Amino acid sequence: MKLFKTILIVIIFVFNSSFGQTEDIETLPLPKHLQDGTVWEFQTDFSDDFNYTYLPQNKKTKFGDKKWINFYQSKWDGPGTTYWKYNHVAVDGNDLIIKASRWKGKNEAEPKALKFNKMNKPNGGISAGCITSTKTVVYPVFIESKSSVANIVLASDVWLLSPDATQEIDIMECYGGKEPGNSYFAKSIHISHHSFIRKPFTDYQPRDKGAWYNRDGVSGWGEYCWNNGDRKYVRTAVYWKSPVHFEHYIDGELVRVLYDKALVTKVNGKWQYGYPTMTNGKLDVEYGKQKITSFSTLDTYSFEELKKTSNTSSVSIIDPYEYQGGKGFTKPLNIIINLESQDWHVKADRTPTDADLNNPDKNTMKVDWFRVFKPVH
Repeated sequence: MKLFKTILIVIIFVFNSSFGQTEDIETLPLPKHLQDGTVWEFQTDFSDDFNYTYLPQNKKTKFGDKKWINFYQSKWDGPGTTYWKYNHVAVDGNDLIIKASRWKGKNEAEPKALKFNKMNKPNGGISAGCITSTKTVVYPVFIESKSSVANIVLASDVWLLSPDATQEIDIMECYGGKEPGNSYFAKSIHISHHSFIRKPFTDYQPRDKGAWYNRDGVSGWGEYCWNNGDRKYVRTAVYWKSPVHFEHYIDGELVRVLYDKALVTKVNGKWQYGYPTMTNGKLDVEYGKQKITSFSTLDTYSFEELKKTSNTSSVSIIDPYEYQGGKGFTKPLNIIINLESQDWHVKADRTPTDADLNNPDKNTMKVDWFRVFKPVH
């Protein structure tokens, strides 16, 4: 019996090693900034280590102990030239797998396209995977994923969206591939949020340069994560602390905070505090970006300094046009993880080649784990 147990332990060790390192997502330390004495409660209804198998299905299904569906939150099947497909989602025993391929038109997999020939590009459609949580989260909540970005000119996304699609928080939006024309975007991870009106469609998001996170030594996140086939991962997180307070983290490091009428971003080791302004009811723009008036630059992050910055301002950084009635972000949000081909990239001819779409080293986004915590008051 002892020999059997020893052999079994060795087999389990080899099995786990062959699929990469496993982590206890409940006990893995939270970012140091959050280790301030707050008691955090692990949310099992949302968290997932993806250490199980889920085979691709050609129909809408729930998986992961019914935490996820293999599609978007509504019947809409994607932006730009995207066609989200049920069978482009899988779990391989260690990772969530989100794939992309060339859309096959009349021979497409389920679900059938709501709009045939998107953007008038019959040969340019992208079939891709998308998953949505079956339950919603609401503030205060800390959400973190460990993802490996697809090395292709598509958006690898981890985000939150209200069921009525009027409030969105982007935890990670990364245009991974360095194909011609996309090297500028491939080097950044976009961290942002959107406040929408659906009819007529109107969209606000902070458009300052601080919304694009860059790291020394990373010229393309797709290439970085692909790592010549030995996949690497990046942790991205948001602490949705209140309707007007978002904290963004990358690899456990606090990098950007938006609070009420101000923001602060860590740039080259310095914390740059600033606030938005308006002229005649419109947000001010400078050098093609949303203008942020500088308040101070410090070596350390200080919430007190951020509050001082906010008190100087008269314009919300969260929802300056009050599309949400001046209440900030209060609605429960679904969790969404996907690949997509966005229209603004397609219009600029930044779209994947057939060769990249047929290459499993490039066309796949992986998620090692996803975890959610709430502070206990």
